Amino acid sequence: MTHRLLTVQEAARHLRLNPRSVYLLAQRGGIPATRVTGKWLFPEHLLDEWLESSARQGAPRTPPGARPSPPAGSLFVAGSDDPALELLLDALPGQSGSPLLFTATVGSTRGLQAVGEGRADLAWSHLVDPDSGEYNLPHVPRYLAGRPVVLVNLFHRDLGLVVWTGNPRKLTGMADLGRRGLKFVNRQPGSGTRHFIDAGLGREGVAPAKLAGYRDEVTTHWGVGLRVLRGEADVGVATRSVAHALSLGFVPLTRERFDMVIPKDTFFRPAVQTLLEAVRSERFRRRLEALGGYEASEAGRVLAEVP
Repeated sequence: MTHRLLTVQEAARHLRLNPRSVYLLAQRGGIPATRVTGKWLFPEHLLDEWLESSARQGAPRTPPGARPSPPAGSLFVAGSDDPALELLLDALPGQSGSPLLFTATVGSTRGLQAVGEGRADLAWSHLVDPDSGEYNLPHVPRYLAGRPVVLVNLFHRDLGLVVWTGNPRKLTGMADLGRRGLKFVNRQPGSGTRHFIDAGLGREGVAPAKLAGYRDEVTTHWGVGLRVLRGEADVGVATRSVAHALSLGFVPLTRERFDMVIPKDTFFRPAVQTLLEAVRSERFRRRLEALGGYEASEAGRVLAEVP
């Protein structure tokens, strides 16, 4: 009998996990895999057996209203997107017992909602309050009412207009997005970047209905950059690091704070503390700043507690 071998991407779709999680599970012996000429391959029938075994050994159902207990040694993080988050996986210690980090790129707002509903352990967030200029803190009570949290900085980053190489349209700021004939690529509702875009358009008096491409939405910074690179859009809002990596132009708009929102009842879990050690490590800071457009002097610092 011939058994089909799956690539990492195919196995990720089969298991409904992200490819990085599949790779880590394979590397640590968590799922059946074989390494051939430097590539991980996954026998489909063994993955099915692993899924069936996992289902039989599944955790008991969580009582109504109770938060589910996460698997030991794993963390599920929901929230904002940033290209530098991949560096955290490399900064985590590689020895047995290091936490498995699962992420869901759903935007800052939905990330906070997921933590408030007990569906995620912590959130990445960069929601700014337009009145105070404060990041994240004013938004926590709305989504995590009655649940004490700790705000920990991850990094600061440059956010701006990603434009064609050489900026032939001579764009200088948000007000220019209202120009006739300009094609924009937007971010999804609920993301911190969409929050920033809508606030900026409002300040400049640019009506979204008149902005070509306002409803053309992608979910990541890379998605914005690739749309511009392929000529499918003239401009979008993303990080400096994406523009540099794709050799595109960049018009800086702000340096924003990107934080971790961690409930106090999970803050002292060993997996969370290991993650914080990785954030504070010289390895993470050095590689982060090498990307360009990031500043890590406060990385891992507790900024505030919300009782």
